[in-house]
Amino acid sequence: YSAPEIPVLSPKTLRFFWVETDTYSALWASPPRSCSVPQVPLRNRFEALEPEGEVCAGVEGGPPVRVPRGKRSTPRLKTSYTRKDRRVVVIGDSLLQGTEGPICRPDPTRREVCCLPGARVKDVARRIPRLICPSDYYPLLIVQAGSEEVGKISLKAIKDDFRQLGRVVEGTGVQVVITSLPSVAGNDSGMSLKTHLLNKWLRSWCKRRSFGFFDHGAIYSAPGMMAADGCSLSSRGKRVLAEELAGLIDRCLN
Repeated sequence: YSAPEIPVLSPKTLRFFWVETDTYSALWASPPRSCSVPQVPLRNRFEALEPEGEVCAGVEGGPPVRVPRGKRSTPRLKTSYTRKDRRVVVIGDSLLQGTEGPICRPDPTRREVCCLPGARVKDVARRIPRLICPSDYYPLLIVQAGSEEVGKISLKAIKDDFRQLGRVVEGTGVQVVITSLPSVAGNDSGMSLKTHLLNKWLRSWCKRRSFGFFDHGAIYSAPGMMAADGCSLSSRGKRVLAEELAGLIDRCLN
């Protein structure tokens, strides 16, 4: 009978641990278990962010030339396909001041009036993405804008602003209704003609874009509808506008 051969282990290869029982404790040594440690890659899998403008080499000996970045794309809205109660957002310029009550009273939790005094149509277009939520189902958006800029900028500029607004909401699942600019009484025949031409173009443009168009007609030309300054609505005019928009909302939702 021969004793089994005991391998000689160096202290560097030993692992020590305590074994305790009811009567004694002893220090045992055992060789380490062989296990493969996965190698962690040390390379960076992410590329550096591109700067806002690409830097190119300029003339030899001169400073580098920065190429300006491209034009920003139009922000796109997203809405939900899950059927639920519809939200209503009415947005526009100072004509909407004082119309909140009749518009929002039937359903205050799902109706909102956003009044932007002094705003142009392009300002309204920038605000719309912040008002329409991705969780909204087929929301109704009513735009009452343009009256602030008829006497300040050209028809071409106003039309371009409306085209930009159309690009923001087109194909996003939002029901869009654009209202006409109120025709007001006054001695400025040029202003009246400009308002008439813009409303005529808006009607045709909304039809091509499959947007709704609501024509106020000449109701605000009646006496007592405009304030003393001739630019804003009187209390009676605001009440009539609010009732018109509230009735428009009811027809759209039903």
